[in-house]
Amino acid sequence: MGRYVAFIIMGFFISTSTLRMQANRYTSASVNNFSTKYKKLVLRNIANTGATVALNALTVNINTTAGVSNRPLDGGTYSYFIERQQDDPNLGPTEIRVTSISRFLGMTDTIIVLLTRPSFSRYAYFTNHEGNIWFATGDTIYGPCHTNTYFQMMGQPVFYGKVTSSRVYNSHSPYRKYYHGSTNPQFLGGTEWGVPELPMPDHIPQDLIDASQNGGIYISKRHVWIQFLSNGRVKIAAKNSPSPPHSWQYTTYNLNSINGVIYVNNWGARPVVRVKGTVNGNVTVGTRGYIRITDDIVYADDPRTNPSSNDMLGLVAERDVIVANNHHDQDRTIQASIMTLNPSVAPNKNFWVDRYKNDRYGRLHLLGGLIQNSRGAVGLVGSYWSRKGYLKDYHWDSRLMKMNPPYFPTLFALKKISWWE
Repeated sequence: MGRYVAFIIMGFFISTSTLRMQANRYTSASVNNFSTKYKKLVLRNIANTGATVALNALTVNINTTAGVSNRPLDGGTYSYFIERQQDDPNLGPTEIRVTSISRFLGMTDTIIVLLTRPSFSRYAYFTNHEGNIWFATGDTIYGPCHTNTYFQMMGQPVFYGKVTSSRVYNSHSPYRKYYHGSTNPQFLGGTEWGVPELPMPDHIPQDLIDASQNGGIYISKRHVWIQFLSNGRVKIAAKNSPSPPHSWQYTTYNLNSINGVIYVNNWGARPVVRVKGTVNGNVTVGTRGYIRITDDIVYADDPRTNPSSNDMLGLVAERDVIVANNHHDQDRTIQASIMTLNPSVAPNKNFWVDRYKNDRYGRLHLLGGLIQNSRGAVGLVGSYWSRKGYLKDYHWDSRLMKMNPPYFPTLFALKKISWWE
């Protein structure tokens, strides 16, 4: 009997010891798991902080390239570096990659953030200053429309895209109404008033100039004539006198043999660039001076009938883009995204029509976008018989949400594409 009792007591002791050992192992594993999870949590928080600090630095200075190394935080450290296309050719021209690395108690973690600077070409219509220019009955605007001041309306202009402004005219109306008659603009894409201001550059971006000198076309003459051809070529004549060039003074280039950038500069005087033709390719024409559109500019593959068209044109002038060679009651077609940076505020500055006060033209058919520091004059309001200049028929090229002309100026703002943890 005593022997059985001893066996029972011994078995109970062994079972209890086994349970204690298992409990100790579980406790130890739980502590280790908790410690590992805690380390990973701290690592992730430190890495997130590093990424956030880098994004804040880019917000303060969009062009910063400075990183940090082993900055202490919560018993660990973080480092981050900022890369652009010149650091990694796999990045797009407007993309920025931020890599944040954290270290804590012998462990590391990495967060990668991919950003882009949206192109101004995404807008159908954009101004810094509206000036004393009015949207009027007969004007039709498609696509995103923004001003850093307030709009001025007369009659019933129609807006098919969202309309935003950074200012409102007064407490009774976000836009200024014309002095006489009824004002009832049609906002079919919605509105938002009092949004943050979106600053514009005041000169041609350096990356556009650099691209023209490294794989593009850089021209240093006072007067330039550019004619795009439907076969994917472009004819260019350049000289220092304004007299029309002879045929033998033109040089022909294949657009697919350059990086898509043509830039015209002249330090003696601001150049004048005359542009027309049929664009077959994706190209940006920029200049420190003026661009004169002397005839229709259209795409060889019209995106209105083929949304997959890859033909695209950007026109960027540090002074004005002028619609010239206009004729009585005749329309003009321009397919391009146009940007002017002239700081002057006047009807005959930035984007404007030559002799807009002198004659009545037809409709100005614009497919693309119009971005200008201040709004220039396209025409003068009035009845069918008394009005002058063009009526506006502006259509947004919806491809510009995902595609933009090469090295077209970008917003001083960042858009997050992805955040990898």
